[in-house]
Amino acid sequence: MPCHVVESLILSKLLVLGVCPLPFESTTRSFGPGTRTWQLVEPLLNDGHAVTLVALRIPGTYPEDAPAEVLRSDGLFNYASVTHEVFSGTRYAESVYRDFKPDAVIFAHGSASYLEHLLEPDVPVWIDLCGHVMAEAQAKAAVYADDSYVDYFFNRSVGALFHGDHFSTVSEAQKFALIGELGLAGRLNAATDGHELVSLIPCGVEEEDYIHTTKVFRGIDVDKKAFVVLWSGGFNTWTDVDTMFSGLEYAMKRDPSVFFVATGGQIDGHDEKTYPRFVEMIETSDYRDRFILKGWIDRDDVPSTYLEADVGINCEKDIYEVRMGSKHRILDWSRAALPVVSTRVTELSVAIDQEGVGFICKPGDPQALGRAILDAVMRRADLPEMGRQCREALRRLYSFRASTKELRRWAESPTFAPDRHRKPLCLQRVLEGSVGTLPALAQDVEEDFSSETRLQWLRRVVKKSHQDGGFGMILKRMLSRISGHESLSEGTSHKE
Repeated sequence: MPCHVVESLILSKLLVLGVCPLPFESTTRSFGPGTRTWQLVEPLLNDGHAVTLVALRIPGTYPEDAPAEVLRSDGLFNYASVTHEVFSGTRYAESVYRDFKPDAVIFAHGSASYLEHLLEPDVPVWIDLCGHVMAEAQAKAAVYADDSYVDYFFNRSVGALFHGDHFSTVSEAQKFALIGELGLAGRLNAATDGHELVSLIPCGVEEEDYIHTTKVFRGIDVDKKAFVVLWSGGFNTWTDVDTMFSGLEYAMKRDPSVFFVATGGQIDGHDEKTYPRFVEMIETSDYRDRFILKGWIDRDDVPSTYLEADVGINCEKDIYEVRMGSKHRILDWSRAALPVVSTRVTELSVAIDQEGVGFICKPGDPQALGRAILDAVMRRADLPEMGRQCREALRRLYSFRASTKELRRWAESPTFAPDRHRKPLCLQRVLEGSVGTLPALAQDVEEDFSSETRLQWLRRVVKKSHQDGGFGMILKRMLSRISGHESLSEGTSHKE
């Protein structure tokens, strides 16, 4: 683990629940959630906070024989990398919480807060929602033609709206979408009027330059003089493989030096359709010999691919998920001064376009993408300088330290949201509008709410409504979603 310069006085004790592998780990694959977790953790360590990180492993990223729990320690940093079974199937986080006694809990990357047996701390909670979950659900539902994913992701994520004292998002667009969601959850109320509930933390870039350590494809799979367009990472539901394939063919037809190299591929368990469809397209192409698919390679070798390529390519659908998201891979390319060819959808691509340090084109237009690639070929001699300018611009805009300034300020003196002891108005309205004994129930549960949190109040509602057949079960399911618990009593569960 990297060493950190820390102050002699510990500012706060922070328990972080996140995702791994972290960027500095030697693993077979690396994904954005791990980078996001480290983006939040590293600046807190450098500020002098004591951080204990419990990180959920992304499946398939560690050796199969790796222990279920791996503990590491470095000064003020304690790091536990654990499997899904340990993270969500036991009370592991609660045990760490009791032993560490933190001043605050930070969910670094929202997926860490969606799991069952959600930690219910009595200290302030910051929840980072890196990407709009329901927009991601929509994108996956479209790829699989299955709207059950919308319900599934809703069940997993809705509890965050009630659970957090402060939130962060990856884009301005997502920030205001989240504010709307908080309004529907009753969080925009008299107590929170004028209080900032949501901060922007754009995806960040580390400031250490990459160096070339091993030959991966240049002079092996492609000629040393070839113009290489590089794709790196997973082919996700947001990937516009139709536009990318046609755009690459457009450029290949007009310039025989253009080659496409891809590292990465299918994302097992999440998107197992997009990459195979792209491969099928390539197999029918007249230029299939100029499409080089390397598959997933060791994480340690990935930076060398950046330094062997001429440009990186990022081709996205113009959908809500992308408009409210960002791209870690583009930021990672900048550490090798690799210029980017990208569709103009994310706020990051807009910034690159405004800075004039990339080849940005209209989404969904293969010819526009092809022309952007050919423009890069024509300016090949200028690419090293453009890459350096892109690297400096993105570091200025998105360094870990600068991007997390509001989180770092909050961590110095963590605070509860002003409405911590206010019941969720949206569910209170449901209770008050119901028939039979429920109005009396609604009045009954008014008592002593000042001593409870929102989730504690909801549990009491469920307990009192247990005997009320159908509606009691509805409330139990609703609370199950909000709290993230698999069950509230024996025999109660929700779909995984």
